[in-house]
Amino acid sequence: MDIVQGLILGAVQGVAEWLPISSEGICTLVLVNFFQMGFKQAVYQSIWLHAGTLCAALAYYRQEVWDLSKHLPAYFRDLRNSFALPPGDIINYLIIATAVSCALGGPLLLFGLDQIELPGAVLSALIGLLLIITGVVQKLAQSSSASNLVRSVGWKESLVTGIAQGFSVLPGISRSGMTISTLLFFRYSGAQALKLSFLLSIPAVFIAELAILVTGKVSLGAGDIAGIISSFAVGLLSIYVIMKLAARIPFWGICIFFGLLSLVPWMTSL
Repeated sequence: MDIVQGLILGAVQGVAEWLPISSEGICTLVLVNFFQMGFKQAVYQSIWLHAGTLCAALAYYRQEVWDLSKHLPAYFRDLRNSFALPPGDIINYLIIATAVSCALGGPLLLFGLDQIELPGAVLSALIGLLLIITGVVQKLAQSSSASNLVRSVGWKESLVTGIAQGFSVLPGISRSGMTISTLLFFRYSGAQALKLSFLLSIPAVFIAELAILVTGKVSLGAGDIAGIISSFAVGLLSIYVIMKLAARIPFWGICIFFGLLSLVPWMTSL
């Protein structure tokens, strides 16, 4: 990935990460169809771009992250009652959901993608189908959300949300879309679901970035660095806007639109 590609893809990642439209799927489609990159490498490059939005999330939620860090000693002193009072429930949620998603998504990321050998048009169609599924799930979840209700997070919600996030390693399944939808199904308010989803992205993305670096899935060329800088700058700017507008925009429709668009190369090749 050269510098221009890195800047372009970083900007796409910076905006799409906060939208439930699978930034990984969109970036993979761009790399495969416009920059002629192989599918597996395109997926790894797309995941790498999340490093920039990880830093953006840390910057945006710096106060929440700091408060959780300060509470860790008390949390570990009283694990038995850790769900009882906030922010112990949030720490539990982050630990359980991250552990489950790593157990499920890790093998898919490190070993499953290496088994995929399909033409670009077919892969685009598969990503499109996953985007459509994400959109349908979000549409169904809309009617389940509670209004302005802040609740503690239990182990059941943590477990199911972790499973949903684990599958989002597949390009086309939106991490934020699936986790937000899951929390909405559990009757959390839209604002709380967004916050819980974005906080969960911090440990999950950090572990994913570390994994692909250790296994040598990406190099650290000029384009890769440019992509991180671009995704951080655009991500930090866009998250402020997204947090205000997210509840008003039908992202499920955007997901389905991009999914249908992704079917076009496959349909024209028939």
